[in-house]
Amino acid sequence: MKPILKLFANFNKENASEQPPGAYQQQVHYCKQVWQGQTYGLERLVRLFLCAVQFAFPLLLVRDIFGRAGLIPRRLAVEAYTTFKFILPLCILSFGFYRYPALVILTIYLLSETILHILSLIFLADVYPAAPSYRRSILLLFLHYLEVVFDFAVIYIAFGLLSEPLTPLSAVYFSLVANTTVGFGDIHAHGPIGQAVVISQLIICVLFVILFINYFSQREK
Repeated sequence: MKPILKLFANFNKENASEQPPGAYQQQVHYCKQVWQGQTYGLERLVRLFLCAVQFAFPLLLVRDIFGRAGLIPRRLAVEAYTTFKFILPLCILSFGFYRYPALVILTIYLLSETILHILSLIFLADVYPAAPSYRRSILLLFLHYLEVVFDFAVIYIAFGLLSEPLTPLSAVYFSLVANTTVGFGDIHAHGPIGQAVVISQLIICVLFVILFINYFSQREK
């Protein structure tokens, strides 16, 4: 068992003994920092919202539960949860589970968490602690990017929002084309709702670009 664990982390006495503060307690602290900060207007409202809304999603619970075992278990749990969110829509597409409304709603819920998490990384960068690893952050961000592609593919195929009947592969194809802003035009949005969803996906794509630029600019410093 130990050799398998070694694949994911090098546990030693020093890092095994690190006990991070509770995730909920930590998030409350971040909210207080934002509340007591010198920002104003729309920026202040957005920052307060992004800080408070994290309590509505499972990531905070994952961080809180596994944080009791130490800092590294918490980080590994976050990575596992991020991977789960990436795999879930892929499984829904592969096995035709997009026919089940509950799973589609779950997909939208987790997509909302990812979008708000990305926004918080942008607007709360001065409040959140620095990332432990630049490479890890880029890797997790890439998984989030792929998750968004697959999540929107589930939405497109579940609600029939495109110009032709979709297979799971064609739904992923269109979603990836939209996310990369290529726009071949062979498949397009059907109706105002479909157009609104595509616009939403394009806006999210812009957020990822902003975040990538932010990470690279921090790296250069």
